[in-house]
Amino acid sequence: MSSPDDQLNRLFRAASGHPGEEIAAPAFGLETRVLAAWRSSRSASASVWDTAVLVRGLALAGLIMALSILPALNEKSVNSDTENLQLADSSVQTDWSP
Repeated sequence: MSSPDDQLNRLFRAASGHPGEEIAAPAFGLETRVLAAWRSSRSASASVWDTAVLVRGLALAGLIMALSILPALNEKSVNSDTENLQLADSSVQTDWSP
């Protein structure tokens, strides 16, 4: 079996013998139109609507985070960790026979 280096060298030799295709020049004025569109898009700032959506999304994410933390803060049981461990121990099978 040949090494990867030999295979890669063989691939490079095969590729070097293949004639390359000529790249056609772009249509007249295309570069100017593309640059003008790029410059006009750079000058356009973020609209008020985009900022409002961002603020609303951040507020909603904060609300969801606060609501998800509330159950942990309102835990009434002091020994919740031991209860969770007992539940986990009872659900794990101790039979090791096949």
